[in-house]
Amino acid sequence: MQEFKVPWGQWYEQAYRELTFPDGWEIHYQGMKELPSLTSGEVLERIDNPIGTESLETLAAGKKSACIIIDDISRPTPGAFLLPIIIQKLLDAGMDGKSIKVLVALGGHRPMTKQEMELKVGKWVLDHVQVLNHSPFSADLVTIPDDDQVIKINKNFVDAQLRIAVGCIVPHTLAGFSGGAKAVIPGIGGIETLRSNHMLVYADASKSRSFKTSTCNPDNPMRTNMERIVGKVGLDFIVNVVLNDKMGVADAFAGHFIKAHRAACSRAMDALQTELIKDADILVLSAYPKDTEYSQIGTCFAVLGHHKEKCVKPDGTLVAMTAASEGAGFHALFGPGMSLFSPHDDNVPPMELKGKETMIYSDGVNSIDIRQFYQNETPDLNGEWDDILKRLDEKYAGKKPVVAIYPMGAIQIGYMNTEGGE
Repeated sequence: MQEFKVPWGQWYEQAYRELTFPDGWEIHYQGMKELPSLTSGEVLERIDNPIGTESLETLAAGKKSACIIIDDISRPTPGAFLLPIIIQKLLDAGMDGKSIKVLVALGGHRPMTKQEMELKVGKWVLDHVQVLNHSPFSADLVTIPDDDQVIKINKNFVDAQLRIAVGCIVPHTLAGFSGGAKAVIPGIGGIETLRSNHMLVYADASKSRSFKTSTCNPDNPMRTNMERIVGKVGLDFIVNVVLNDKMGVADAFAGHFIKAHRAACSRAMDALQTELIKDADILVLSAYPKDTEYSQIGTCFAVLGHHKEKCVKPDGTLVAMTAASEGAGFHALFGPGMSLFSPHDDNVPPMELKGKETMIYSDGVNSIDIRQFYQNETPDLNGEWDDILKRLDEKYAGKKPVVAIYPMGAIQIGYMNTEGGE
């Protein structure tokens, strides 16, 4: 048997799962580039040479308070590595640690527990500054006057004299990429603001809720709206990182929330680039490192980008993987029963791959847990790889299928070789 290891359980297991295939099958393990991780000193050097803004020391001079936004545990940004570097610079600039707050940009996600905060931001941060969960339903959100939409923003951020956002750059189906202004909207916005921003991604108002896909294109209506709002609210400095295959920091960009963000996106296009295999019989796609909850399993298809139909044969098989360490998951807009809920029947697999046999590999949930996400029958779900392999073995008996494995499908950026990597 051929054996391949895929990463599993970001933040929780931090382990690998072994996938086995018959010796006669043609297997392509399409992993990410192996890039070295920056040291804290190298990250500091990037921060000290910002793009499009004055230095962080200059911005912090004379300021009495700061609010640093960071994404939650459903995202792979290494907060425990990055935040101490930034906070120490603020302390060195004369700011009192009691006046520095770290705000978890939950958007519509659930609040984080103290134990999860320690995983995400680290004990040093928890011991030195206040770490708070954002709530889009908070009664003290600040309303920002606007003629086009209701804009409500977290009060801790609005009241701070210095405003900083920390995040990572990975492909995003709706916003093009993560990072930049996305930390503020939807990160720390009110639920009405989140909803109006997300409504910009729909191709029509039908019940199908079909999305305008903008993967790896930051110039789209959703992000344009985010950046317009942030231009009104104010965001002084960002630190956005590009990750490597070990979830270390391959590169870092600091400065203006648009200029530094676009520079980071350009770097991500190269660092996360993965060659796609054309016309595979079987696609194995992992939602790692966005595999904390089942509700995000659709992110495993991000690697396929705009090439989905070219990546698998018409009668091909899809295997979607997620650890779902937290179980089914929650989202205040897109979750079951919420105002923008779109059943997974419509997007797992994506519309371009409808009709393909789809199997789910996860031991974090069972078929009862995921029933709420589907209108019709739930896909075949297995907690053991041997059960998946048995099904595949039966379907392809006597054949030598081509298998393409994308071990970090949620953050890989796929390209077809015939297109020269573009």
